[in-house]
Amino acid sequence: MEVWVLAYEVTARKWRPQAFDGVIGQDHVTTTLKNAIQAGQIAHAYLFAGPRGVGKTTTARILAKALNCVDGPTVTPCNACAFCQEISEGRSVDVLEIDGASNNRVEQVRSHLLESVKYTPSQGKHKIYIIDEVHMLTKEAFNALLKTLEEPPAHVYFIFATTDPRKVLPTVLSRCQRFDFRRISGPTIVDHLAMISEKSGYDVQREALALIVRRVDGSMRDAESLLDQVVAFGGSGLTASEAAEVLGIVDQDVYFELLDTVADQDVPRGLDLVDRIFRQGHDLEEIILGILEHLRNLLVVKAAPEVEALIGDAALELDRYREQVERFDTEDLLRLSQLATQMEEAVKQSALPRVQLETGIVRMIRMSRSVHLTDVMTRLSEMARRMGSQEDDVDASEEAPPEGTSPPAISRDSSPEDEPAASRDATDSAASSGRTAASPSSPSAETPSVRTADPPRDAAPSTSVQEVPEPAASAGSSTSTTTSPKLDLRTVRDHWSAVVEEVTRQRSVLGNQLKEAELTGWSPAGDAGSGGPATITLRFVPEQNFLKQRAEKRENAALIQSVCSDTLGVRVRIICEIGESDAAKDTGPETVAGLGTDEAAPGTNDGAGTDSGPMDEARARTDSGPMDEARARTDEAAPGTDHIKNTADDAGPVMDPHSGIDEDPAGEERENAATGKTARQAADARAGAAKVPAVMKIVQAFDGQIVTD
Repeated sequence: MEVWVLAYEVTARKWRPQAFDGVIGQDHVTTTLKNAIQAGQIAHAYLFAGPRGVGKTTTARILAKALNCVDGPTVTPCNACAFCQEISEGRSVDVLEIDGASNNRVEQVRSHLLESVKYTPSQGKHKIYIIDEVHMLTKEAFNALLKTLEEPPAHVYFIFATTDPRKVLPTVLSRCQRFDFRRISGPTIVDHLAMISEKSGYDVQREALALIVRRVDGSMRDAESLLDQVVAFGGSGLTASEAAEVLGIVDQDVYFELLDTVADQDVPRGLDLVDRIFRQGHDLEEIILGILEHLRNLLVVKAAPEVEALIGDAALELDRYREQVERFDTEDLLRLSQLATQMEEAVKQSALPRVQLETGIVRMIRMSRSVHLTDVMTRLSEMARRMGSQEDDVDASEEAPPEGTSPPAISRDSSPEDEPAASRDATDSAASSGRTAASPSSPSAETPSVRTADPPRDAAPSTSVQEVPEPAASAGSSTSTTTSPKLDLRTVRDHWSAVVEEVTRQRSVLGNQLKEAELTGWSPAGDAGSGGPATITLRFVPEQNFLKQRAEKRENAALIQSVCSDTLGVRVRIICEIGESDAAKDTGPETVAGLGTDEAAPGTNDGAGTDSGPMDEARARTDSGPMDEARARTDEAAPGTDHIKNTADDAGPVMDPHSGIDEDPAGEERENAATGKTARQAADARAGAAKVPAVMKIVQAFDGQIVTD
């Protein structure tokens, strides 16, 4: 009977390193061991820890040969003497390789190790015990080994190898020198396989070797075993497609196509891709792991475009990764990785793994793209700015043109036309003098009239005085001279939106808060003989005291004053106050003159209780003085109703319990009559103006958490 002896030797054994320099990817271990041998500082116990197939047992054998070689201890064993050959072939009686998984009980440790350790070597110089998978020993076996491990005979060395050092007792670890073996990098494995293929006469494409590397997880032994497998399938000439077919690896193009589908949010194309993969018979778990690896490579390229070592063998497709990663944000890649991880767990636990895969792919495709919170706040601020502009338009249409430098007030004699203040004052003065001459009970016509405006409720009264020249004896020869400055309240209000816009551009939070303020006062430079800068008064409602305090901060006030000065062309000082909004209450003549002219403007009438001269039509309060045209028309239309109007005026503005805004029904009725608004238009305007502060408060609340001044 003829017996066939298989002479074939697998690549992993044939190309097993026989010297320290032949160990691949573990230079930190081999260099340390060589230096220790040269210095004569060889420890009595070593622990080699690391993943499978990275050279732990191989290095242990090389160290044993270095110690027992006829030339040893040496860093370069000869591999020719009997001792080296016996160790390489695993038949040395002085180098004992013990499998910790099958000899893990205390009795076995005692019989194989403790009883023989006291005897001297039979042939070599040292007796060496190599225990593989040492973490499989029981706790009792470890404890039985402790005494010998701590104080072994001079001729004994222990070398332990393990893939799970966490299971080794700390008392054992403390008695050993530990070396951690690392996974071998993809390019290093590819280069080593290419060298083996070249010397073995195999014509294998480098792309095929890269596919092998994707399956071995840094293990050189696994890579050499797979090389034998693919060469047996494709012969000496092996392409990447043949390697992928025999290894069952999904082509890398599939993952690039899948992520392009996710970027395009094309659900039908994604489901068709899953069906194609499923019909090719690929393992679904492997597909998901490939998706996770692809997303990881995209994240690495996104975070560190120039670091090729981090993506290992995927560096061969680096250009494609860089092109595809431009379609995703980092946040999107992180969320896609999380969805893929959830999909992996669902596929493992489900009885219908294909359904879970398809569901997970659809979730990835339909995932909404990430939006930065700063972009959201920018959009909200822009929306609030537009709504604020609409509110300004509503306010501008509701309020009448201010006269002179008085604070804003809606009076019954206000004209909607944009008429210069000086000419309007002259006309009013002439009309007043004409009517006074016709009335025998009117006071002297030589006393100049005084204009006053409403002071803020919660602040000291603020008055602005403008003198009107004495009328001449004849009505036609009177001349009008004004001391009004070039800038008045109306002009400042026209420029205020530009001021707020510039402040918002420089400091968005401050600008949004400034939109809540109401410009209620303007005092020109040098007013009242002070010689100081011009003054702008900003009013906040009582609920906005916090906004007032923020505006009064030194750096915020300096910014506002600087922008105002640049916009208006004069030096400006800002004054902030708390009070009710003028736009929400009637500021007609009765609200000031109801206390008498002496109380509204003390010192302007020599203490007299009644008017001593012709008053402006909008400020007349006594029964004997001339009434404005609107009051005269009201009296003619409804005689005998003066006491009703006076009672309503004296009672002050009414608070609307729903809107929280002061309202004066009589003043609103007169305002609508002056501007030509219907009641419905006025109600719509009030409703729109009431919505804006609420939106602004929401925007400010978000801004306050993100942006700091």
